[in-house]
Amino acid sequence: MNKKLMGKTFAILGDSYSTFRGWIPEGNEAYYPNPEKVADVLKVEQTWWHQLMTKNGMVLLRNDAFCGATVCTQVRERHAKSASYVERVNNSFANIPGQPDYIFLFGGTNDHWMERVHGKVKFGRWNEEDLKQAIPAYCYVLNRLKKNYPKAQIISIINTELHPEITKGWVLAAEHYGAKTVALADIHKQNGHPTALGMAQIAQQVEAALLDK
Repeated sequence: MNKKLMGKTFAILGDSYSTFRGWIPEGNEAYYPNPEKVADVLKVEQTWWHQLMTKNGMVLLRNDAFCGATVCTQVRERHAKSASYVERVNNSFANIPGQPDYIFLFGGTNDHWMERVHGKVKFGRWNEEDLKQAIPAYCYVLNRLKKNYPKAQIISIINTELHPEITKGWVLAAEHYGAKTVALADIHKQNGHPTALGMAQIAQQVEAALLDK
């Protein structure tokens, strides 16, 4: 247990990688546990965020993860626009009790998989068309997080295998808003989602970033 992280609070704005049934808001779609798709992530203790929490004595304030959610408002056919990060950042994620010490912004996989328009970095005056595009939508979400939780350290976690243009745009956006980027590497997956090993690898890489290792 690391003294730097002990007692620190955190919240997650995420997608399937951060879900676990019973640990996300009612109405949000869960991916885990899903033994037919990922055979060995069966307990919440195996998720990346629960490992980070228990190992370091951290406190979870909210896990607003939604399976299949895009950052941008061009959501999947089965989803309402409210599933997008752009919408959730102003609704379910806008009333966390207190100011979390850390906010983990972990998304983009679905924007990549759904081949959403990338767009370009934009740091203000977003219009409806901007928010349909992955990069300006991410900028918008970071902006709202900074305004709603000015004391929080935002950690932008970027998945492996995303389109390089998306990754580049999000790194620039994170720099602009003072967020810390964790670009994941070598995550073990099954059906595009972290296995138990992959979850442990994510936890280790995020922890290392928080501790500046």
